[in-house]
Amino acid sequence: MYYTFSVSASHMYHRKYLDFLLSHYEGLGMPYSFPVSFNFIASPLLMEDSRCILCLDDDGEAVGALGYIRGTGEGDYEDRHILQLQVAYLVEKCRRTPVFLRGLQFLTEYLEEETEEVAELVFWTKQDAYLARLFGKFAERTSVSGTAAGDLYAYRVTLAQLKAYLGRFASRSIDS
Repeated sequence: MYYTFSVSASHMYHRKYLDFLLSHYEGLGMPYSFPVSFNFIASPLLMEDSRCILCLDDDGEAVGALGYIRGTGEGDYEDRHILQLQVAYLVEKCRRTPVFLRGLQFLTEYLEEETEEVAELVFWTKQDAYLARLFGKFAERTSVSGTAAGDLYAYRVTLAQLKAYLGRFASRSIDS
């Protein structure tokens, strides 16, 4: 199976992005009410200079999606050099495969081509041992905040650090 990544640039792909994430809503495990979760899912479609990325299989079916916005709430979205990953999901059959690494590689290459510099990425996840090990390979856990549904762990990684991490795989193919 071959997988491609693309930035969602049309209404058709925006709809595919939303349909995919909403069909996997339970699997997202977002610790918020549906209206708040939907805001996180949809904000990359609505906010200026934000993006949605789809991972498609060779049949054109979505198997993954990622959405980000520029800036953070703490910085009143003026800190546009920071990308806030709002949502990311990869179907079960694609986890623990090179598809995740290829997605990170696509993201870093895309961000390098952007006209506005990106220095850092920030994202949050709930407590999960597997995710902590995975994200700890390339990002630093920087804080914990409590929510009504449990703790959220903030991770940060500079674009340079992410590129260095991916460079460790350059000598071997990360194609799936």
